[in-house]
Amino acid sequence: MLRRRTMAAATAAVALCGTIAAGVTAAEADEHPRPALTASEPTTDTVTLPTGDRVRLLPGGALGLEPAAGREDIAFTTVPAADGEGTIVVPADKADALFAGTEDARRYNATELIEDGRADAAALSESDLESFVALPPVGGAVQDPTLTVIVRDHAGEVPDSGYITWYDTADHENGGELDFDADGVATADLEPGDYVLTHAVWNLGPGDQFTEFVFGISHVTVGDENTELVLDGADAELVSVEVERPDAEPVDFGANIVAAKTDGGPSVGAGVFGPSGTDVYLMPETDIPGYDLGFRYQTTLAGPDGAAEPYQYNLAFAETGGFPDDTSYLVHDDKLAKIATDYTGFGPPVDGYTCDYGYHVSGDIGPAMCFAVDTPFPSQRLNLYTADPEIAWDTAITGGVFDPETGAMLDGFEESVKNAVLTPGLVDRTFPNGPLTAGAAEALVANVDGQVGLEAAVPLGASRNGEQVVLVGYSGDVELSRDGQRLDWVSSIDPLEGFGLDLDGAGRYSLSVGGSREPASGPFAFKSFIDWSFDLDPAAVEPGQELELLLPAVALTAPDIEGGLTANREQPITLELVRDTGEGVPAAEMGLEVSYDDGFTWSAVDLVFDPGSGTATAVLRHPEDAKYVATRMTATDTAGAEVEHTTIRAYGLS
Repeated sequence: MLRRRTMAAATAAVALCGTIAAGVTAAEADEHPRPALTASEPTTDTVTLPTGDRVRLLPGGALGLEPAAGREDIAFTTVPAADGEGTIVVPADKADALFAGTEDARRYNATELIEDGRADAAALSESDLESFVALPPVGGAVQDPTLTVIVRDHAGEVPDSGYITWYDTADHENGGELDFDADGVATADLEPGDYVLTHAVWNLGPGDQFTEFVFGISHVTVGDENTELVLDGADAELVSVEVERPDAEPVDFGANIVAAKTDGGPSVGAGVFGPSGTDVYLMPETDIPGYDLGFRYQTTLAGPDGAAEPYQYNLAFAETGGFPDDTSYLVHDDKLAKIATDYTGFGPPVDGYTCDYGYHVSGDIGPAMCFAVDTPFPSQRLNLYTADPEIAWDTAITGGVFDPETGAMLDGFEESVKNAVLTPGLVDRTFPNGPLTAGAAEALVANVDGQVGLEAAVPLGASRNGEQVVLVGYSGDVELSRDGQRLDWVSSIDPLEGFGLDLDGAGRYSLSVGGSREPASGPFAFKSFIDWSFDLDPAAVEPGQELELLLPAVALTAPDIEGGLTANREQPITLELVRDTGEGVPAAEMGLEVSYDDGFTWSAVDLVFDPGSGTATAVLRHPEDAKYVATRMTATDTAGAEVEHTTIRAYGLS
């Protein structure tokens, strides 16, 4: 069976055998783009907890986790911070201390620490922690009447542990945790009113491994007298999947439920995440006035280790407007999308992993965890996906060379595909392709308290040849000028990680980005440069507002490049001006030069430019003795912005 890992830093690649259990969230996860970075404040999308465990914030708001060395068997759960926005990651061996308050939960508020650019939670001072939020208070305000909640596991016994979070339906900021005693009984003194409860209980086996989860969402009305609520896990239904292939073995699962306010207010939910061998039970549906319920279940199954034809099931099921009547799913292969993938890499053998997250297209349901699976380069695997118009997939693929101590990627490549709705049938795919040239920027102009700045992230190596690949590991410099006058700069960063620059006055701006990398994961794009020229008046952006800035790049596509190489010496190519999302940008003109001696000499290429489509085509006639192709591409969009980018060894000739 494939070894499972959770995603960690942009890059980490260490085995994870522990269970992941996610708790409650007071709102649906938002998109979390790669944060910007200023010259004085580096950023990260990963934080190291005081235990040494590392947490990464993934696209779409999901969390990925890499336990520290020697902690692979520790279980994890997540609960919301008191403000309902931050998510606190709770290692099982720290749970008692965190809930008792003897360990500072603010150091485990992973989402807020990451969004603030904090990389090491243990290193923060008390003053640093003042801006972060801890766990909700235990119990309620001391008022009559009393709410008593009794919990039981699926066998009707007192569970090993669990949680209940209560929210006032009139005001979600009025909420808290219930504290269980040894008999599975919790009480809170609450004002009369309506409350929604999110809850999960569990039993543990050897090594603090979860063996059973029972979770659900409930509603209770507290009147003038004491109220008792029994949450009996014996009433819960097992959530399971059966597939056609008899040797398929479960790898992991994630299950979420959510209660969304019908008036558009914040949602509350519960989630559980873990490896195979954990039984998951869903409590019966409860009618909650003013809320719509939703359910999502995802699981990964894989063929046995050493199979002649490796395969992996990625299955997701979702329902809105209530919980499903039947939580036992039967899946047939002919109803699935099947992608036979050849993970070639860019030459040298490297480590890697893939990570897939399936969700409901009309809105994600609850917190999410993306489970990563070891995927070395080169290797092959048949990937089978749920193909349903109501299910979309986010997929991440990462390969490269990693720091053996920190797990950080030193050099490599990654792809992130979002919102892919798949159809049944078999297709073949090679990953990655290339060529690798500088890519379009993700950029905006922001006015913060009257100070206007440019925030951007720029991939110096990218491929849009039927894929969305970027290279990681550059060290480069960024410079911003206006009307020929240098305004601001940043040095010795990977521009893909983001940067911030100060703007000053209206005029013709130039943004120059360049860098180099040690090509341990492949010999391509070891030097890359991109320059934009555009008109901008920063004063047009009002205080507190942002303006998206379009900084496109020229994408080179060719059907015969695989793994960064082509054997075709008479090669048809197409050029298209694209933005950071991969969407086309109207172009007024384009140019292309190529070099076969790493940029010492250049030759212009005759392009056939189509003003209607904004694309250009050509046939490159490569010399027989050439080994690499360097590219220099230029374009002007219809708004007058200009771009020029140069890549040494964009791809190779076999």
